[in-house]
Amino acid sequence: MKETNETERELSRVLKAVSRSFYLSMVWLPPAMRRGVALGYLLARAADSVADTSSAPAAERVAVLEKMRAAIARGGECPAAAALAEAQPKASERELLQRFDTCLSLLDGLPESERAAVREVLDVIIGGQLWDLQYFAGHCSVESDEDTLHYTYAVAGCVGKFWTDLGCITLGDGFCAPDRRELMTEAAVRYGRGLQLVNILRDREEDARLGRRYLCSDPELWMRRAERWLCDGLDYARRLGSFRLRFSSVLPALLGVKTLRLIRTSRPGQRAKIPRRAVYATLLRALFLSVIRRGA
Repeated sequence: MKETNETERELSRVLKAVSRSFYLSMVWLPPAMRRGVALGYLLARAADSVADTSSAPAAERVAVLEKMRAAIARGGECPAAAALAEAQPKASERELLQRFDTCLSLLDGLPESERAAVREVLDVIIGGQLWDLQYFAGHCSVESDEDTLHYTYAVAGCVGKFWTDLGCITLGDGFCAPDRRELMTEAAVRYGRGLQLVNILRDREEDARLGRRYLCSDPELWMRRAERWLCDGLDYARRLGSFRLRFSSVLPALLGVKTLRLIRTSRPGQRAKIPRRAVYATLLRALFLSVIRRGA
């Protein structure tokens, strides 16, 4: 047990290194929910690191992702993930891939229902990453809004569903009112899609230089859609059953809204980035909004 706790502390340190913004939200989660969320994020981030390894041929990345997907689904080890560790430019992502098998071992230790939820969402996420690699091997732009919607669900909308499923598994009625679960799941999916649209809109110039255009229609229409879905996310977060849940869930929406405002005012070639002082101000607003639960 002592060794397991030390391993989890080490993985928590890695998680903080690979994503400070997510770590800020995760540490506020109720303990019952925290382990499944953290493991799901680390496994997804490891797969994302592989998908983004530009020094490796696309075919190699596809092969490694398929092996990672299979290892998550069946349990066991995946040496192929660690084999790409040295190709990562960031030390935190190198360490994450080196510890991928440790994450798999901890996943096997989750209760069955939690493990099934993590495996389900990772199957969808890695499927979205594979689609991305394979689709853009032959295209430089999505061909329809449906492609954009498919991609935003596969890499983020499904996370909203996972978050809700895991919350109901671990916290029961303390997560949300049972008669609202379906509505909450739908709102969570829109919330996840909205967060991914923020990433797409922020990075669209850089992605275009790399031969990837995730929007084929007016970006302003997607900007308004992202704003609407983030508002759905704020409503979702404020209906959750505890202060910890509300704070963890409302913070990304507030940061997303602030990022969209920066995108609107940024000059061409300037990447929107929230200043550290503005992040702290957003934390205070998140605290304020989380104190009182919105009507269930």
